[in-house]
Amino acid sequence: MIDTSHRFYRHLWVRIAIPVLCLGWALFETIFGSKSWAFFFWLIGSYSGYVLLIKYKKS
Repeated sequence: MIDTSHRFYRHLWVRIAIPVLCLGWALFETIFGSKSWAFFFWLIGSYSGYVLLIKYKKS
């Protein structure tokens, strides 16, 4: 779902910022009681962290 070959993802700070922002927003939603949005952003943050930080290979 995430095209890691796109030049937008070349910089490490971009690959770190995306999951951090998603997980931060999930924490925000969790604190304020919106369980469905929190779950959604936990999933997106976890998936993007896996793909952009762990599975990522420089081309």
